[in-house]
Amino acid sequence: MNYSLLSFYLMLSTLFLAACGGGSSSESQTDLNQTSSNDSSTETATSDSDQNDDSATVGYFNTSLYSSALISDTQVECELTDGTSASCLQITFMANGAGSTEGSGTVGPFCPPSVETPRSESGFGIYDGTSNPGFQTIIDAALNMETDGLDIVDEDGNIRTDGGSGNACLAQPFIDNQETVYLVPTEPKVRSEPYYLGTIEKTGFGVNGVPYVGDPPGVTVSEAGIGGSGSGNIPALDHCGGHSDPADNTYHWHFVPQSMNLVLGSSTYNYTEDYNITCSNSFIETDAPSSFAGLAKDGFPIYGALDSSETGDIDPSEVAAVDECNGHEHTTNDFDNAIYHYHALRDSAPNLPACLMGHFSGDHHSVR
Repeated sequence: MNYSLLSFYLMLSTLFLAACGGGSSSESQTDLNQTSSNDSSTETATSDSDQNDDSATVGYFNTSLYSSALISDTQVECELTDGTSASCLQITFMANGAGSTEGSGTVGPFCPPSVETPRSESGFGIYDGTSNPGFQTIIDAALNMETDGLDIVDEDGNIRTDGGSGNACLAQPFIDNQETVYLVPTEPKVRSEPYYLGTIEKTGFGVNGVPYVGDPPGVTVSEAGIGGSGSGNIPALDHCGGHSDPADNTYHWHFVPQSMNLVLGSSTYNYTEDYNITCSNSFIETDAPSSFAGLAKDGFPIYGALDSSETGDIDPSEVAAVDECNGHEHTTNDFDNAIYHYHALRDSAPNLPACLMGHFSGDHHSVR
């Protein structure tokens, strides 16, 4: 990725926003709603000149692109990872925006009761042991763990789920009536080098406020500072690549769900053809692999794996190759000016981008 080119496009984006009533630019950071310097927090303004219907846009955050789980967005002052002060949006959603009760059309399935359970009723795991490592159903992971000497299946073929008494499949309960709060720069600030995301690191959020999180902890491989890694327990993911966070019991994704069916149907896995497994959560558009999928914590948008040039929405000649963070700049159906944005990976598991190109707040995510 040419960082000078990215900076140039960001400058053009800022000029476009200013022309639409979004505010003026001050070097890399801008208060797009002209917040008073004496007031560190103000409600986001809505301008009829650059909004449609009831939507409001600040930076790359457009309220019309998000679900009814969105509660509020407020401009505040924040500190970015380079130590500079910036204008951020404090965005609040109801937690568990993709559901919290396991069943058809919502979250789950997670841990199957037995290795004899049909695979279509099993969640997924990412196994890192010796025998057949990788993304697989919990049933296959349990069988591979047994081969590697991890006692996760009892003598009756039942998959253990009590992590306190040995190796187990883990599925945490959900707690409702909580709020998820994010801090996102109103104007992304480009880094000099990409920032590579760590295991279970918060990455951003989806259109219904569900957090995006880096790779799950390893089953057999311990990683310093990562709780649960190397414990011999395997966290269960549902068919859309999400589960409850053991730290706060709210749902989060390790995959971009809009593109999950590309992963499940790929020749690498064939789970759709072999077992009729699909991501079908009714809270999201699961068959829209080129659609807007949320915002990274550095303020840049996230899209599904397919580019709009592949769906005929824009001329392929206008689309630059993606960089190491699977991002590039061009216009989209949601933004008229050329913007830098990330894409989900096409058939990788997990499919979140590996890195970010912008600075972010160290207090990006909280639950209350």
